[in-house]
Amino acid sequence: MRRKDREIRDMDQIMEILSREAVCSVAFHDEPCPYLIPMNYGAVMENGILTLYFHGASEGTKLELLKKNPQVSFSVVSGVEIRVDCEEACRSSCGFESVCGSGRAEIAGPEEKKKGLTALMNQIGRPHGKTFDEQAFTEAEVCRITVWKITVDRVTGKRHE
Repeated sequence: MRRKDREIRDMDQIMEILSREAVCSVAFHDEPCPYLIPMNYGAVMENGILTLYFHGASEGTKLELLKKNPQVSFSVVSGVEIRVDCEEACRSSCGFESVCGSGRAEIAGPEEKKKGLTALMNQIGRPHGKTFDEQAFTEAEVCRITVWKITVDRVTGKRHE
């Protein structure tokens, strides 16, 4: 990172940013260019390992690309505040926090699907005061969808105030 003074390395701060947002853009390998898609997610930190959970249909472009090459990159942006300098355009700026990283994507096994769904629903339910546990999902619901995850191997944050 060029601007080391803006870098966030502390995992507690990174998790704080990840936990307050609801959309993560994921980039998959594809030709002639990467396939990038924003998705709802749930972030979990366990035993020093960051995992991002996603859900969707049991077929489609994301899963096809994931099977071809599981290495993905991701980005989450928070608190964007555009500051326009009406006198000098080049003095305009943007305040934000972001978390970017990469890792290995894979389909979650049957025993991990409810854990992933719980993380995702708690992530998007938090601003509404809603929490869920694994009992919130019926077996029929869990069987109908695919849960996949990114096990993060590289992550960094950035803050520009």
